Amino acid sequence: MFPRHPRRRRPPEVAKLEILNAADRVFAESQPDQVGLKEVAREAGVSHALVTHYFGSFAALIEAALERRVRALREKILIKLQEPGVLARPGELIGVLFAALDDPVHRRLMRWLLASERPGATHAFAFRDQGLHQIALGIGNALTPDAAGTFINKIELALVTAVAAAYGYSLAKYALVGALGRHGSKELDAEVQATLAAMLQAHLRTELAAAGVKIAEG
Repeated sequence: MFPRHPRRRRPPEVAKLEILNAADRVFAESQPDQVGLKEVAREAGVSHALVTHYFGSFAALIEAALERRVRALREKILIKLQEPGVLARPGELIGVLFAALDDPVHRRLMRWLLASERPGATHAFAFRDQGLHQIALGIGNALTPDAAGTFINKIELALVTAVAAAYGYSLAKYALVGALGRHGSKELDAEVQATLAAMLQAHLRTELAAAGVKIAEG
């Protein structure tokens, strides 16, 4: 299934990176509940004990693999927010999010973590990094230098709602569209993304216009 790779000595940071890369390859082939540390260790060419030493448990390894994806997604969005007028094109920001969620490994890891019922540890990295708060600040700064402080609560609520909707659609897409009597398709995915982007933009425009802040056109 997963051929054994020869073991070799490597610096700790290199070993951890290679273990995470190996985990990605394993999870691309199998559901997390179908494999374990043994398969990841074999793919990485390290001992089971070394994986345990660096990550502690299989659940912690899954969390680390997902954390790396979430951090990469956050960085892409923060870079996107530096583009002039990007808030007038919310479809581009939503598109970055949906593109990340279209990754089957991301979805597999998220489903496993949600089903594992580990509320204390499952999303510890989310609290540690406060990634959504950082994105909310980025959106505020893209609006106006004062928006990050003045309107941060409104921006955060809109952001949480949009991300929750995107994750919900990604994880339960076929059940949701099936309940409509429709079939999943790329065209429907695009429609959902456009609808969510339009709703997010309309909500922010309404909330910010009441405070005299205008979203700059691109």
